[in-house]
Amino acid sequence: MEHLNLQFQIKPGTDIVYMPRFIDKVDDARWITKILTPKEQTLFYRLQSPKRRLEFICGRFAAKEAYSKAKGVGIGEIDFLDVEILADDLGKPVSECMNVSISHDQDYALAMVIVYENI
Repeated sequence: MEHLNLQFQIKPGTDIVYMPRFIDKVDDARWITKILTPKEQTLFYRLQSPKRRLEFICGRFAAKEAYSKAKGVGIGEIDFLDVEILADDLGKPVSECMNVSISHDQDYALAMVIVYENI
């Protein structure tokens, strides 16, 4: 009988973003295409409120940075477009490559991710 390798390492990553730093980026379509995948852009452009768009882009940015930290590499080694974070039916962020939680409070967006890797 073949044995499965069920040993894995849990790799957490976190990032926090000061949202006012990104206010000018919300209307920069070229920058958005460098940060958000086409499916993420669809979710982004459905949002009507500028405040909600800012929260969305900052949350995704923080989550992608947190993912690179969990992987133990800089964001330069992982393209923002290599990581996609969509939403379930209730709006909760979901990704195929990690478990992710995004939160916003006043001027900050925070992301916590967990990546599972076989050892």
